[in-house]
Amino acid sequence: MKRSLIAMAIAAVSIMPMTASAQGIGILGGLSYGSVPNNNGVLPGTLKANSGFAIGLGLEGGGPISFGINGLYSQRGFTSTTAGASQKLSYIDIPVYLKLSIPNPVLTPFAFVGPQGSFEMNCDADGGTCPSGRDKVTYAGVIGGGVKFGMLGGLSVQGRYVYGLNNLNLSTVSNAGNYHQRSFLLLAGIGF
Repeated sequence: MKRSLIAMAIAAVSIMPMTASAQGIGILGGLSYGSVPNNNGVLPGTLKANSGFAIGLGLEGGGPISFGINGLYSQRGFTSTTAGASQKLSYIDIPVYLKLSIPNPVLTPFAFVGPQGSFEMNCDADGGTCPSGRDKVTYAGVIGGGVKFGMLGGLSVQGRYVYGLNNLNLSTVSNAGNYHQRSFLLLAGIGF
C-alpha cells in the first residue's frame, strides 16, 4: 500500500509544473458500467453487470499534447442470482494520462491513454463476505476519447475503458479461476 501511495504522489508531483499552463480544473460525472466475467464455473449463478455512477475532479494541461489527472469515485462489479456471490465495489480511481487533442474553436476531439490506481472504499457482497486476501489497491490501464464543445464553454463528453490488471481472487469451490475487472465510463465534464 505504501508503495502505491508513493507512486501516486510522485505522479501528482510530476505533473505539478503543468498547472501553471493548465487548461483548467473541471468536474466530471456520469455512468459506470461494470463488466460480467466469463462465468466458466468461476462464479456461481447467473451474472449481471453492476452499473453505477462516477463523479470527481480533473486537471489537464492545454495544447494538442498534454497530461491530465483525475480523482473519481466510481462504482463497479457484478451481481449474481446466487445469494452472497455478488460483488458491488466502490473505488477512488486516480488515472494519470497523456492526452492528444485537435484544437478547434467549435469542437475539439481528444483521445487519452495512461495508467490508473484504484483504492477500494467499499465491498458489498449482498449479505455475504467479500473474498479475503484480495488487493485493496488495484491497477488498470485506461484508454478513452471524447469531444470538448468550444461554443458551450468548458463542456465535454467522453467515454473511457478501464482494463483492470489485478486478479481479484474471486475463486470458488468449483474453480480456482480469477477475475479481472473491466468497466466502461460515459462521462460529461465542465471546466473552469
